[in-house]
Amino acid sequence: MKIFRVACMAVAMLFTGTSFAQTTTAQGYPSKPVKIIVPYAAGGTGDLLARLIAQELSKQTSQSFVVENRTGAGGLIGYGAGAKSAGDGYTLLAMDSSYTMFRGLYGPRVDWNIDTDLIPVSLYARAAFALVVNPARNYSNAQDLVRTAKEKPAQLMYGTPGAGTLHHVFTARMLSSLDLNMTHVPYRGASDALAAVLGNNVDWTFVAMPTIASQLTNERLRVIAITSDGRSPLLPNVPTLRESGIPMSVANWFGLGAPKGTAPETLAFLNKHIRDALQSPEVAARMKSMGADVVGNTQAEFAEIVRNDLTVWTKVIRDAGIKN
Repeated sequence: MKIFRVACMAVAMLFTGTSFAQTTTAQGYPSKPVKIIVPYAAGGTGDLLARLIAQELSKQTSQSFVVENRTGAGGLIGYGAGAKSAGDGYTLLAMDSSYTMFRGLYGPRVDWNIDTDLIPVSLYARAAFALVVNPARNYSNAQDLVRTAKEKPAQLMYGTPGAGTLHHVFTARMLSSLDLNMTHVPYRGASDALAAVLGNNVDWTFVAMPTIASQLTNERLRVIAITSDGRSPLLPNVPTLRESGIPMSVANWFGLGAPKGTAPETLAFLNKHIRDALQSPEVAARMKSMGADVVGNTQAEFAEIVRNDLTVWTKVIRDAGIKN
């Protein structure tokens, strides 16, 4: 009888090996604080959303998930730090669409493998950009900006969160399509680029909606267009770029990544807990109030989005001759 019971246990473990491994991981991980590297300055959308996710993961796991901002080179420094970290689950990376610009802009200059050194874990949000100006510049709409740029070639300045970010590449593509010449001023994050507009140091910038959600009543800021396909509930009176005569749209995605070598069980654990967090009405309401759309998907779905965007944006960058 004893032999029979042992045999049954062995068979049960054989057929439930995956579940057993995942349960063990869930019980043992995380056993110490987890660091989430944000490759941009505090206060930008990537930072705000990463902190929200970190807070929820901390609640769910009873372990600290701590955000660390590693800025510079349009996010390349922070991404590199994440890609080169140990794949033990204790260093993660807040990713965004700008990651998919790197192959086209930097190619072999990147000293880590863009295709394999980071593993997409879960995409948690998307957010369109707002085209913001300082009212002192007297731009009431996007066409005012276009008209002034044509009258003053190379004299207008636009800020971005950094060279090589989606903001930079999308702007370069837009200016090329409109045959406009403006001066690019890269900063160390969206919050710094926005501060430059508020300080009237540049003519305009694109920032993701969550970055300006708390600034919509600021008298030193005016939103003259958004890059989504439809108008934002936060700014129902602000037209889209398409409505403004510029037939383009874009949205930045935000998700969590992990270094190569991270255990599949740990990746699955993180994906599940992020998706659980996004089911919370409180989290959904918070993201909505920031102007972000909740996503939440599988690892495979996120990986496919990253692969597709790498292909699309690499072609856009090379076809348009965008350099960094």
